[in-house]
Amino acid sequence: MTGLTFDLYNVHVKRVTASDARKNWFKLLDEAVKGEVIAIDRNGSRLILKLDKRKKSIPDYKKWIRGNWDDADKWGWEMTTSGRVVPIIKK
Repeated sequence: MTGLTFDLYNVHVKRVTASDARKNWFKLLDEAVKGEVIAIDRNGSRLILKLDKRKKSIPDYKKWIRGNWDDADKWGWEMTTSGRVVPIIKK
């Protein structure tokens, strides 16, 4: 066959039974925090324990909006009758 390409991934998954997971729960949690993927088998079902790597921090919007951030509570935005949003100074 020509024209076909395949991406191969070598993924290591540690497999344990539910009984072993119960006995070694905190050790498994420590391993998951370090990046290990753990499959826990229980009654024909498989549960996956892995670190959630999604970014949880709030983006830094300061680089997009210029202004004095020390006085951020003194200004805001207001919509005009024409539908435009304009900055305002709060009194």
